[in-house]
Amino acid sequence: MKLPIEYRWLKAHKFNGLLPWWFIESPGQEGLRLEYQKETGEDFYPFARRQDCDDVAGFKVVDGEILSIVVSVHLTWAGKRELEGFPARAEYANIFHWLSEEVVPETAEWVTEEDLADLEEENA
Repeated sequence: MKLPIEYRWLKAHKFNGLLPWWFIESPGQEGLRLEYQKETGEDFYPFARRQDCDDVAGFKVVDGEILSIVVSVHLTWAGKRELEGFPARAEYANIFHWLSEEVVPETAEWVTEEDLADLEEENA
């Protein structure tokens, strides 16, 4: 399965995410994918995870084809389908819409002088 060009472009530019979101080490991570399938009855190819909760982002998969559509979901880890509206999820036209509409606003809430100092020290 070929990943969308937008994702491959970001990875080629060494983009790994914005705190609190990070691209996962192994895109398509089977555990996350399987749990999503159990909870929704649908398929997706996970590529990012929020570090402080069970939010995961992945590309929608239809008939074995990875689409550019990004699904952002808060997994419940129930291992089965639950009540209507669970797990909570949102869809975005592509990875750039997901970044601008979900990731950047959440990152803005995490910006602190202390975290910046830590990052600058790591990169020195």
